[in-house]
Amino acid sequence: MTGRAIRNILFITWDGPETRYLERLFLPILAGLAEGGWRCHVLQFGWGDEAVFEAREAACRAAGIPYRRAGVWRRGGGAGAFLSALAGARAIRAAVAEWGIDTLMPRSLMPALAVLRMGEAGRRGLRLIYDADGLTADERVDFGGLSPHGLTYRLLRDVEGEILRRADAVLMRTEAARAILLARAGAALEPGRCHLVRNGVDPAPFRAALDGARGGETGFTLVYSGSIGVQYRLPDMLDVAEALRGRIPDLRLRLLSPAQGAIREVLAGRGLAGAGWIAAESLAPEAVPGALCGCDLALALRQPAFSTQAVLPIKLGEYLLAGVPVIGTPGVGNTGVLEAEGVFRSAEAAHLAATIGWVTEEVLPRREEMRARCHAAGMRHFSLAATVESYAQALRAVAEVAR
Repeated sequence: MTGRAIRNILFITWDGPETRYLERLFLPILAGLAEGGWRCHVLQFGWGDEAVFEAREAACRAAGIPYRRAGVWRRGGGAGAFLSALAGARAIRAAVAEWGIDTLMPRSLMPALAVLRMGEAGRRGLRLIYDADGLTADERVDFGGLSPHGLTYRLLRDVEGEILRRADAVLMRTEAARAILLARAGAALEPGRCHLVRNGVDPAPFRAALDGARGGETGFTLVYSGSIGVQYRLPDMLDVAEALRGRIPDLRLRLLSPAQGAIREVLAGRGLAGAGWIAAESLAPEAVPGALCGCDLALALRQPAFSTQAVLPIKLGEYLLAGVPVIGTPGVGNTGVLEAEGVFRSAEAAHLAATIGWVTEEVLPRREEMRARCHAAGMRHFSLAATVESYAQALRAVAEVAR
């Protein structure tokens, strides 16, 4: 680490073709940091159709953020991913040289492995800020079938331990994640190098969509927006939707996700492939705010597990900024605070009857009042400005230590 001020940051991420975290979460944050004088750049490891990368590059260009990509080998399962990360050190060095990078910010473990592969000499003069963004190795155990006793998990945990010890700062989303990572790293990671950051959402497109939101339309729309996988419990979502439909006969369900194949498979298995009250579609990120603002209630179920302690779902912020109350899994993110403010209720089986009563007695009769309440809660708890400032505080802290 040198005494130079932080000016040029390389954000290094690893994303599959169906994820939109770069576009939905990180680009607005990086653009906000640029307004504070930090020049952010993106190196993205990924795979998929050329159109996927072109869309991501266009989104970065629109945000004024330089973008490069690096491929991921899909053959050989986990071995291909590890080899891609090891070879990725070359892509990082090239980006550092081209853009005059002084600070590396790998997000999660595979980018961290690529950074570590550079070696001490390759990282000399560079600051290192690790964005943990959850407990990646444990998520693979909880939801990906990875054995906690196998070699892959051990390797991932070794990478996690090494990057925690080497980083000038570590970013995490929850106090639980902070405690876990501090315990894992031991004395080599001082608490002062750990920084809690938020998952904020740009409110502007939601405000614009709310200004043009429907007025006087009939019907009731339940919505889910996001990834599809075991942890997101699509079969349970359908159970909740059918239970609600028993009390709200004109209920419609919208499933907004790039994972259309997985949705079709689950619907077919439930005998709902041709159900006219269910619509599944993949939307461009910029179309999501408008779609959400036309809905009345949102789903945020999550499979409770060890790794979910570190999760702060961005969909909660998107739903609330769209003026949509949420039913989902308590204890994942800041749902306790949101429930106290009257914009969240549990959708778990033990509480579903009471929650349906809340929907029919509170949400249905007071839709416009509820929209205003939810948007206000979204602004309080998922502000993009506060999120950018949480990242900026970490950057300032690292720069201050270097003086």
